[in-house]
Amino acid sequence: MNQAIFKACVFVLLTTATSFGQAAAPAKAESARPPKLVLQPCRTSGVEAGAKCGKYEVFENRATKTGRKISLSVMLLPATGPNRQPDPFLYIPGGPGSSATEDASYIAEAFARIRQQRDLLFIDQRGTGGSNPLDCDLFDPEDLQSYLGYFFPLESVRKCRKALEAKADLKLYTTSIAMDDFDEVRAALGYQQWNLFGASYGTRAALVYLKRHPESVRTVTLHGVAPTDQFMPSDFAQQAERALQGVISECVADEPCNKAYPNLRADTRAVFEQLKKGPVEVTVRVPPQNTAQTKIKLSRDLAAEAIRYMLYNSGVAPQIPWFINQAAQGNFTPLAEAALRYRRGIVATGSNGMYLSVTCAEDLPWIKPGAAELLARDTFLGDYRLRQQKEACALWPQATLESGYAEPTHSSVPVLILTGQWDPVTPPANGDRVAKSLSNSLHLVVPQGGHGFGGLEGLDCLEKLNTEFVEKGSVEGLDTSCLKQVKRKPFKL
Repeated sequence: MNQAIFKACVFVLLTTATSFGQAAAPAKAESARPPKLVLQPCRTSGVEAGAKCGKYEVFENRATKTGRKISLSVMLLPATGPNRQPDPFLYIPGGPGSSATEDASYIAEAFARIRQQRDLLFIDQRGTGGSNPLDCDLFDPEDLQSYLGYFFPLESVRKCRKALEAKADLKLYTTSIAMDDFDEVRAALGYQQWNLFGASYGTRAALVYLKRHPESVRTVTLHGVAPTDQFMPSDFAQQAERALQGVISECVADEPCNKAYPNLRADTRAVFEQLKKGPVEVTVRVPPQNTAQTKIKLSRDLAAEAIRYMLYNSGVAPQIPWFINQAAQGNFTPLAEAALRYRRGIVATGSNGMYLSVTCAEDLPWIKPGAAELLARDTFLGDYRLRQQKEACALWPQATLESGYAEPTHSSVPVLILTGQWDPVTPPANGDRVAKSLSNSLHLVVPQGGHGFGGLEGLDCLEKLNTEFVEKGSVEGLDTSCLKQVKRKPFKL
């Protein structure tokens, strides 16, 4: 969730019932004004002097306004130019479970042009980063094989729940509650409106905020849309299959790639057929130093998961034919090392307790039994992720959501939607669906893009479009012709 190569998607990435023990009405209906939040100069890794930080207290239970209070971490990077505008640019990361403030240095670089006129603002959502984080130790750092088992090891989930319940009501860390926190912070900072940028799960959060606090939003940028009715991970297998077949088709159509891997489709089938028979034993280098070696067993599930994570990043996807080719020749070491790297760098990071609090309430309960498993049957990923997440959620407290939570967000606020052509988790169909209820929106599909766009050539185009959209506050008249120049780098041969 926090690994650098996935910062743009800030990964892996993301509904209806009665009452949270939480009021369905937005926070704006509350009569009491929030206290003013004054930020102080602070230093943070990778960010030049000028950053300002602070803590803002909210009731954990916003409905009753009694009991435990939690502190939200807030960071602001002031506008760098003389023509500072009054509406900041709020970054909401993916996960769920990623820390916004930890991404500040990356976002400051990626949106330097926007920062010339606008403050960049970061709020660690409740349960993440510096805001009462719901962190879980899922794996044993001394045992590499522990990383290559269950996505959420059940005994680790039990232990984590017990530990976290000493400091948190795990039913009060869902998206709607967190977005009401955000609006209170906005008011405490003195902003009338702000511009939202959501990536992956952050798009869900942004859409929920827009539904609950429409008057506080000037623009919204959605990168890889995970709407409230996607119910992850029900469609992970189909979307990953779609993306893999897209990348394979492009390799077949590319003369150098097809020449290097003339049997790529057959090799892909053969690799997963072999792994169906049982795990393969592989010798891998021991991270992070990679100076020692050890033997591990690579299962079909973890090999498939590694391919899926490669599809997330546009700079890594062109290596997939090479990984498959190596495995087809009996060399599973590259694939095993990739699986280990993703488990350690993504699944084992971020606030996994917050991930469970969100997905076990907002996604898993609404997945129809048997339907997703049937659709996953003939895919390379299969239904392992869905099965294992269901088992984990059976052990986790489940919040009850307000009626209508999963219904579309209807708004006339300007919204720019960006989706990668071969996004394996939030496909272009999501952007099309969300755009139907956003009357002032523009959906752009980035050629050969994944969930994140790092590694593509021609990314200046996206930076220009993002900047112009926020400056104008409108999707009207945006020149999108430069998208034709965006493409991935050559396949690894």
